[in-house]
Parts: sequence; structure tokens; C-alpha cells
Amino acid sequence: MPVRLRLARHGQRNSPYYHIVAINASKRRDARPLEKLGEYDPIPRLIGPSGLPVSAKVFGTERGQAQKEKKVEWNVDRIRYWLGVGAEPTRALVKLLERGGVLQTPHKWQHPWSPPPLGSTSSTATSTASTIPSATNPSIPPSQGELRGGPVPSTAQQPAS
Repeated sequence: MPVRLRLARHGQRNSPYYHIVAINASKRRDARPLEKLGEYDPIPRLIGPSGLPVSAKVFGTERGQAQKEKKVEWNVDRIRYWLGVGAEPTRALVKLLERGGVLQTPHKWQHPWSPPPLGSTSSTATSTASTIPSATNPSIPPSQGELRGGPVPSTAQQPAS
């Protein structure tokens, strides 16, 4: 039975609220989970009691303004347990776990948007800049094939066999 760690959507229309759950991979999104691991509220809401109504659209920490934050509550020990026994997290949950510090790079579910590994130097950034295609690297002029989006014909002669 493959297990996934994913977000189960709850709440009302235009006001999502997610439960972080461990669930059988073949089950639907909001089916009964094996275990509820936490909650995630992606809508910034007011912190603590305030004189402002909840619907007030106030951001920032300046004087006279209330601060709004997104809320994440999770059980890190249980999340690490499920990852340890082979549960596969979804892309959205991997991003959330990386931002929350539960997953440290490098890890098994690394994606291009993952932060660089800890202790990496800027030398890796300069070495990857030379491998960027000419469409995104302004120092290399694009060839006609790249402008059309088709393959670039090779101008090098092939050795005779």
C-alpha cells in the first residue's frame, strides 16, 4: 500500500484550509486519512486579538497596523516517521516542508525550486551559468535554429569512417 503525504483541502469556497495527511495513494484527495499530521492555512489572518475585524485588509508591521500571518501547525516527528518508512510527499508539501525547515537540502525529493544545499559556495553558481542555453544567456548570441525553436544544425564535420 503506497502512502502519500499530501494536503487535503477543507474550508469554504475562496477560503481554503488544508490538513497535512498521510493517506493511501489510491484514495481521493479528501478521503479519510491514515493519520492527520498537521494543518496549513494559506490565507494571511490577523495574529491574536485586535480591535480590527478579521476582514480588514491590513498588512505590514508599521505602527498602527496589525500583522497578518499564514498558519502552519504540524507534528515534525510523525512527518519524519512517515518519510522514513517510504511515504512520498507531493510537490506542494515538499515546498512547504523545505520552507518550514523540516526537509534540509539535499534530500530525496529535490526539485529545481529547492534551495541550494547548506554550505554551498557561489562557485557552483558561476559554473552553472556557462551551461545555460543561449536563449537565457545574453553573452552568447542565439543561432537561427534557436530563434525558430527547432533543433540547431551541427556545423562540425563528422569524421570519415
